[in-house]
Amino acid sequence: MLYTYAMEPAPFVIGLTGNIASGKSVVLQYLANLGALTIDADLMAQGTYLPGNPAYEAILARFGSDLTFSDGQINRSKLGRIVFRDPTALAELEAIIHPLVTQKILEIIQTTHRDVVAVEAIKLFESGIDKQCNAVWAIAADDDVRLERLMEGRGLDENAARQRINSQSPQSEKIGLADQVIYTDTNFSHTYEQTSKYFLALGLSPFEVVSENSESRLSHLNPNSFAAASAFMEEKTEQKWQPEDLYRLLGQRTVVAFYHGEQLVQMMILRVEQGMGVYLAHAPFRSEQLPLKVSFPLLKQYLSGIADMLIVAKDFISPEEAKLLGFTYGDDEPPVHPVLYTNFLRKYGLMPGEVYFSKI
Repeated sequence: MLYTYAMEPAPFVIGLTGNIASGKSVVLQYLANLGALTIDADLMAQGTYLPGNPAYEAILARFGSDLTFSDGQINRSKLGRIVFRDPTALAELEAIIHPLVTQKILEIIQTTHRDVVAVEAIKLFESGIDKQCNAVWAIAADDDVRLERLMEGRGLDENAARQRINSQSPQSEKIGLADQVIYTDTNFSHTYEQTSKYFLALGLSPFEVVSENSESRLSHLNPNSFAAASAFMEEKTEQKWQPEDLYRLLGQRTVVAFYHGEQLVQMMILRVEQGMGVYLAHAPFRSEQLPLKVSFPLLKQYLSGIADMLIVAKDFISPEEAKLLGFTYGDDEPPVHPVLYTNFLRKYGLMPGEVYFSKI
């Protein structure tokens, strides 16, 4: 007997590229909020040289075993100081890491069931990843703006910031090869408007999940709902929220909006990276229309395909609720690299003993 198997349709792949501090991560996060599976090639590269991962020994062999912290992790700052002042060393590091990253990105594109994938990579063209993309967007900003971002946002002094800017090819090269250009010089709302416009122009739709009774749906936070969202955030933070503040939030976090009919009833705020989603806040705290036994299964369904695990601080759910919802203790063995997991939690001020997690 001959069996046939249904193939998942290939996702629509958007490639994002641009020079350092051009605003790529903000545009990538906007696409995440529209429901795309997002891939940050830089974060993926960092994962390749965690202890035990493929690039770890090769980097230590080339750049010295004294690069490690006491726990065995490679000191990224020290490695960066070596390669950004020496083009040959940078090329050698890239030769170790880039093939591994490219292979992993291709695997994700080939196996995902999400409709849209967005890949952020400075070396999008050089790595050949652009050939897997249906559309390529260049993200650009004025050199002075990028210099300020590096100094204020990343704590670099002016010389170090200029060194990093000057170590890259001109922005004009990427702009000339892209299908669209998004300029991030002005404000978050302008960047969001460009992102949304080009996304919809490609015939793509924001991702959403609808409850079984069709009364509730999870989707992106639509700017049409900003008035209600501002009220929720003002109640939570006790400060005024202007539209620009919400556009900034959408450029930094994944905001899952719960709608009951057309009414916004709750927002869940997360950060999703490298297959992990951590639940950071919600507004309002609880919704009568959405008890946890309804909202969390819907949230997991919404995150399916973009995260392998959902992490929730113990402050947000009781032990009884955690058990009912299928969460386990955060200091159990996670379904990802343990160092990656611990580093991710530490980034958001958490420790394994302070959270629960659930596989998705």
